[in-house]
Amino acid sequence: MKSKTDLIVIATAKAKPGKEAALAAALADVAAPTRAQPGAVSWALFRAGATLVALERWSSRDLHDKHLQGPHVQALMGRMADLLAEPPSIVEHDIVVDGA
Repeated sequence: MKSKTDLIVIATAKAKPGKEAALAAALADVAAPTRAQPGAVSWALFRAGATLVALERWSSRDLHDKHLQGPHVQALMGRMADLLAEPPSIVEHDIVVDGA
């Protein structure tokens, strides 16, 4: 079992028709700056049709909260405004049992 401070975040975004590639590019652009932030353990992006899912692991909820207020995330939110079919979902999960 990992530390109680570890946090899994699943962020889901659905693209408008024809905007799938643009949304994927916008999300891919934040990979490096997100991974470089304090507390970022891992970040991966997955796609199924028009839906993109970022799977993130953070060392603490506080550091994830700071990440959400960061300039690259705020720029992403503005960039995604005309790409999304619906508001994105960001769900934080505490780790109960870790497979690692």
